Formats: sequence, C-alpha cells, structure tokens
Amino acid sequence: MPTALIFRNGRLLPRQPRWPAHEFAESDYRHGSGTLRLRIVYVEWSTSIVRDGARWLAAEAIEIDVLGRKGDFRRLLIREERLPAPMARKRPRLRV
Repeated sequence: MPTALIFRNGRLLPRQPRWPAHEFAESDYRHGSGTLRLRIVYVEWSTSIVRDGARWLAAEAIEIDVLGRKGDFRRLLIREERLPAPMARKRPRLRV
C-alpha cells in the first residue's frame, strides 16, 4: 500500500516506500534459510497464524541484495513481534 501523495514547492514528489529495508534472521520467518534483507510491501494485519507458540503474519516483500538493489518478490510468514511498525502517513499540505 503506497503512502499519501507528497507535494513540495508545487511539485508532486515520487511516493516513498512505507517501510525501509529490514534484516530478518532465519528464526523470524517461516520456511527459509539464512538471513533475509526485505522491504515490506504489504502485511495482512487482520489475520494471524499461531504456530510453535508464536504469532505469524502473512507479508509480501521485495528482497534487497547486499548492494541495495531490488530482487525477487516474495510472500512469506514473518513473526509478528519482528515486523517493523509502518511509517506514519504524511498528508499533503494544499495551500489556497
């Protein structure tokens, strides 16, 4: 889900990603191996899955490599307490 539109000096700026890239250890996501660096795109907050005594949320993310380039799109389960809080939406200031 993209952020709200951002206007500066009468110009429309490109939308910013909701979350910056975060690293997730192997124990923080299901069915994977090794550490993953991801930029979260969408999280299904309304539905959680309880497995192994922990709550997991379905997420869609883009893999980020060591150099910061975008990689493959992934759907995975991430441990709820390891998900970063989404950035606050910025509302455009429209001056009349």
